Amino acid sequence: MKKILSILSILALTTFGAKAESFYVGIDYLHNSIDTGVTNISSNLDEDDTGFSLYAGGEVNQNLDIEVSYNDFGEASLSGVSGNQFSIDGTTYQFNATATLTSSATSYGIAAKPKLNVNDNVQLYGKIGLHRWDSEFAVSSTTATASLNDSGTDIFYGAGIAVGFNNLTGRVGYSIYDLDGEDVTSINAGLSYKF
Repeated sequence: MKKILSILSILALTTFGAKAESFYVGIDYLHNSIDTGVTNISSNLDEDDTGFSLYAGGEVNQNLDIEVSYNDFGEASLSGVSGNQFSIDGTTYQFNATATLTSSATSYGIAAKPKLNVNDNVQLYGKIGLHRWDSEFAVSSTTATASLNDSGTDIFYGAGIAVGFNNLTGRVGYSIYDLDGEDVTSINAGLSYKF
């Protein structure tokens, strides 16, 4: 984790070219809901999980930051025993053995972060950017296992509120990450440190 944070800090420093005191690094706790496209009928579907985001940013001006991030979205799962059913895009499928299907994803992103100072300590912000994501789909049953990896680049956007005290800032927000037409919605809460 220290290595990832160091990489984000170096990337932010080299990308923004601003004064050192305008840089920040932080970590967010994420509560994610992963849209798998699956409708549960009689199996066990869990599309919610926790994750984290490591980020670094720099101030372009009073109203705009640029932020880079690494995001771990956690995992969604579908499990069942023989006879359990689920559907995808209107087609119904049935487990013929006890099995678990999992989907997990991570991404690296860069975003423009417009901000509005409410007062000296409180700030409203938005985010819009691109993220390069990697996902893994895995199947595990009593008789076999298999996995499939996918990746792509899509948009993400969100908004939140930040409260700062000296060099520490706490923030809460909501973001939506597109993964090739499927969304990960994320509620975040975290802390950052400004240099």
